[in-house]
Amino acid sequence: MLSRIKWPLIALAAFAIGTLDPLSWIFWRAAEWRLPAIKTESLSQPSPFETIPRDKWVAETDNAFVIQDISPQGPVHLLVIPKKRYFSLADAPPAIRAEMINLAVRMAEEHGVAQSGYRLVINTNPQGGQTVYHAHIHIIGGRQMGWLG
Repeated sequence: MLSRIKWPLIALAAFAIGTLDPLSWIFWRAAEWRLPAIKTESLSQPSPFETIPRDKWVAETDNAFVIQDISPQGPVHLLVIPKKRYFSLADAPPAIRAEMINLAVRMAEEHGVAQSGYRLVINTNPQGGQTVYHAHIHIIGGRQMGWLG
């Protein structure tokens, strides 16, 4: 009985304290069962990041590049992407992870959000909300952020 009412109670509490809007909750509850299939489909195809032309790159290092996000969640929304495909950041060697984070910090500075504040977001695997299985870091800034968005 408790497990049957657990999710509605959690959702109600999240709505009440303002950390979850109803449409997001409905979307993620409906999509939750499909997330493992999304991972399988993504891994069976070339990464969409592998076809991005170099003239779209904002910056690069030896092992990573930066692009503008196609669906920005703030005035500044960039993606730091390794040139070699790693399914998640956990799969990348520590040196690549460090290079990507250093590049993200540099981009925050160069795009004027380092002092006002920014967010680095890394979605990993289905429950982490990962839908593109090529590791990447979101840099989001330029507006006041709430706890979850």
